[in-house]
Amino acid sequence: MTVSTLNAACPDRVVGPGHPAYDELRLLFNGMHDLRPRLICLPRDVAELRAVIRTAREAGLVTAVRGGGHNVAGYASVEDGLVIDLRLMSSVTVDPGERVATVGGGATWSQLDLATTAYGLATTGGTFDTTGVGGLTLGGGLGHLMGRYGLTCDNVLSYQLVTAAGEVVEVDAERDPELDWALRGAGHNFGVVAAFRFRTHPVGLLYGGCVAYPRAELGPAVRLFRDLMADAPDELTCTLLLKRYGPTQVPAAVICVAYSGEDEGYRAALEKRLRGPEILDWQLMPRSYLSLQATFGRLAFGLRHYWSARFADALPDELAEALVERFLAGRWLGPFRDGILVEALHGAVRRVPAEATAVPFRDAGFNVTGTAIWADPAADEEQVAWARSVADAVEPYGRWGDGYINYASTGERARKTFGETAFDRLTSVKRRLDPDNFFRGNYNVAPSAVR
Repeated sequence: MTVSTLNAACPDRVVGPGHPAYDELRLLFNGMHDLRPRLICLPRDVAELRAVIRTAREAGLVTAVRGGGHNVAGYASVEDGLVIDLRLMSSVTVDPGERVATVGGGATWSQLDLATTAYGLATTGGTFDTTGVGGLTLGGGLGHLMGRYGLTCDNVLSYQLVTAAGEVVEVDAERDPELDWALRGAGHNFGVVAAFRFRTHPVGLLYGGCVAYPRAELGPAVRLFRDLMADAPDELTCTLLLKRYGPTQVPAAVICVAYSGEDEGYRAALEKRLRGPEILDWQLMPRSYLSLQATFGRLAFGLRHYWSARFADALPDELAEALVERFLAGRWLGPFRDGILVEALHGAVRRVPAEATAVPFRDAGFNVTGTAIWADPAADEEQVAWARSVADAVEPYGRWGDGYINYASTGERARKTFGETAFDRLTSVKRRLDPDNFFRGNYNVAPSAVR
């Protein structure tokens, strides 16, 4: 009965084991989560999405929602349940006069960026362009433009949400301020966002790209990155990667630069500071935003990932040294490797009042993530332990629980990250929108009594 009802909602777009497209559709970015859903359903519009949600709820099917499939905790799928795959709901339309982009819940950042940059516009988006717009936005959203334009969620004008009851609600700060607050930073629990409306901004050529420093300069490069961001204007956002670099995969510190300002004097001073340490490679130049978004490259889906993050108030010398030590302790497993990603938070991110959104990390200085990436399951234990050791090194320098919520794996981790007051507030929203906890295939905010 469930299959026939789903087929009625999505003709020829309900896929199960044995279907020739099943293995391709179920593949996630993180191959550690090799899940086999009972069914994968691909709605193409809001009417079909409503019907699928109602059918799954009536049938008692455990359900996951897939946007881009990039969630490292594996929440884009479920074992022996239903996956609502939004990839066909990925249209992007741009109103260049109003500077507004309307984006389907299944779109990726490459699709959104391609559409907006055709008009010389952009909004803060994921630095891996295969990431889903929905998942990144609902967790806050870090990106190359955040110093100037804030987090991704700060640029959402409104949401079209389909609830667990199959109802369509339009959400913004006027129509439902509490739900609007919750969707900005903790939005994975309250329904399926069928469409976002984003504010976009004029973005022309940037001065950007990467500068790589050799192993002997790892410590100085980390401190240079820290010091650059300490007095950075909004127009500058830098990201640090400790990674294997180039065809010989040598250990390197890589500073990715995105400067969207027009101050030639500042740009010259920035270049001089970046040329202070010995340079391994210089790829900094005027470039398009699309080119900048491709700087980190693309990783094939299906590799094994474990990312462990913490927010830090600052990067004192002792923490900088600890990160270098942890990086050099990581393993080089063929073409895959352990790395450390450090994102700086400043400017427009910090000027949004903490209570205006559910985002818990507004006044943090840095997001530090140990990213273990490998292919052989035999290395799982060692790789997970290494990534966690990076988070452990950062732990004494922060106040935000278990770090970036898009990497969180349990509700208890989420409670620790948001804090008791905000988490209880989220629980109240959950109880109103999804009292039966239908949307529980996530870091779950359960609709239990407020503690």
